[in-house]
Amino acid sequence: MPTLTLRTEFERRLQALQQAGDIPDPREAQITRLKAENAKPRERLTQSEQTITELTDFRTQTLARLAAQHEEIVQLREAAAGTSRVSRLPAPRTTVIGTCS
Repeated sequence: MPTLTLRTEFERRLQALQQAGDIPDPREAQITRLKAENAKPRERLTQSEQTITELTDFRTQTLARLAAQHEEIVQLREAAAGTSRVSRLPAPRTTVIGTCS
């Protein structure tokens, strides 16, 4: 009968602690635990959203820079076509040396 004695002692101590206010209601403890568990994914979600925003801004800036560079290249090509001082590079070789296998 040691198990029954341990159970009775546990229940008596638990009831005494609950009456003294040291141990909260199990439902309140569960609510508090679940709120804490819920806060972690919310923090991760907020952090992910911030990272996505930063990466989207970076992508937008990069595309704007590429567009500006492309525009400058087009203007330089047009300017180069109108002058004779600029020499053209030779076309790439198309002959294959050896086998590819």
